Amino acid sequence: MSREEETIKSYFSAWDAHDAAAVVALFNVGGSYHDSATQQAIRGQAIADYAQSLFTAFPDLKLEMLPISQASTGAFAVPWVLFASHQGELMGCQASGRNVVLPGCDFIVLSDGKIDSVRGFFDTQNLMAQINQ
Repeated sequence: MSREEETIKSYFSAWDAHDAAAVVALFNVGGSYHDSATQQAIRGQAIADYAQSLFTAFPDLKLEMLPISQASTGAFAVPWVLFASHQGELMGCQASGRNVVLPGCDFIVLSDGKIDSVRGFFDTQNLMAQINQ
C-alpha cells in the first residue's frame, strides 16, 4: 500500500472513530474540505466543527470505503457508502431516528503525505428524503 493510500485510509478511519481532531490533523495547513452540504470550502477548525456536527447528527456514522482509484499524481477518487441513524439535528431537521444509507465519492488531493483538499459528492436530496420519510 502506498503512503498516499495509507493517508486516505487513516482519513476514513478518523471519520469512523468520530475523531474530528484526527480528521483535521491529516490536512496540510490551509487544506480544504468541501462537500454537497457545506456549499463552500472550509478549512482548519471549521472542518472539525463540521465533522463534529455530523457525529452529533449520526452518532453511529460509519463509512464503507470502496476501492481507491488514482486519477493522477497525488489525486484519488474514493467512493464510499455512509451508514447511520439520524439521532440529532442536521441541516435544520430534528432527529428522525431513521436509518440512512448514502452513497458518495470523495476526490482527494495529497502532497507530502497529507491532504491538500477533499471534494465530496453525495445526493443531498436523497439524504433528506431518507431522513424525512
